[in-house]
Amino acid sequence: MNAPTLQSFSPVQPDETRPVDLALHHAVSQFYFREARLQNGRQARQWLETMVDADIHYWLPILEDRFAKDPRPQPTPAEPAVYNDSHDDLRKRIERLETGLVWMEDPPSRVRFLVTNIEAYHTAEPDLIGTFCNVHVYRNRRQRDETHHFYGREDVLRRGADGQLRLLRRKIVLDQRVVLDKNLYMFL
Repeated sequence: MNAPTLQSFSPVQPDETRPVDLALHHAVSQFYFREARLQNGRQARQWLETMVDADIHYWLPILEDRFAKDPRPQPTPAEPAVYNDSHDDLRKRIERLETGLVWMEDPPSRVRFLVTNIEAYHTAEPDLIGTFCNVHVYRNRRQRDETHHFYGREDVLRRGADGQLRLLRRKIVLDQRVVLDKNLYMFL
């Protein structure tokens, strides 16, 4: 985790002039709703095994507020990040949660993922779909520990030969300048 990588974030870019048809958009929406249900139910292993591609790049960059005229480029996966994970990194995070030794999650938080504003576009690769969506996560722990996370996702989904969608790339853009939660023991 957090190790810089030379891998680019995404091998393709969504073509915003070519939105997917209604049937494929419905499939993409169902993918995100199922993912939210698995996260709500703390079924991270099932999420990883059934919805995540083996070549996943899961990235939560560190963003900084800059003046409008600041010419520095946006962060890349080659720079330090909160998450810069491969499939193996995600598996290790899940295994750690499954040990029962993560005291911040014992008893577990109650979480609710809400996914909205789903856009889906074709890319130059016929089996890859570029998507954008917004997410709100409500998290409650014990009596008064409540947090809200609002963020955007820029994903690439891969459609396999069996027609199933799998998450290939995920860039998470948190809207909070400073994360006020005590931890991020969840998969955004």
